[in-house]
Amino acid sequence: MGRSRSFGAAYNKRRLKLEKVVKSAALSALKVLKQSNVYLEIYLAGASRMRMLNKKFRGKNKAADVLSFPEPEGFLCGDKSLKPLGEVFLNIVEFKDGKRVVFLLVHGILHLLGYDHIRKNDRIKMEKKEAQLIVNSQ
Repeated sequence: MGRSRSFGAAYNKRRLKLEKVVKSAALSALKVLKQSNVYLEIYLAGASRMRMLNKKFRGKNKAADVLSFPEPEGFLCGDKSLKPLGEVFLNIVEFKDGKRVVFLLVHGILHLLGYDHIRKNDRIKMEKKEAQLIVNSQ
């Protein structure tokens, strides 16, 4: 019994630390991107959930490290003063390295703001913006 409580306490402590890192990085990135009065949902998901989402929405049968889903046009969030950006799902397997988590979060946010990396020029722009945001989030 004591062992499970210990595991639970350690898990909760780690989760709170991760949530703090994610929240801080998101707020920092949005500030640098001059995105105020926005609503962003961030989910921490396991590999099986990330695989299911990746397969359902992208047709890829493997766990993604990050997925972004923009809010549908006309979607109303609870607070009408906020502009809904969308959702970012982060794979918790990637959380062994704090810098990797920040990179994935920034990457996901940039996708919500229209950045992409399909074409070389777009990839270069996105990578420059990622580097700028990561430096500012530390």
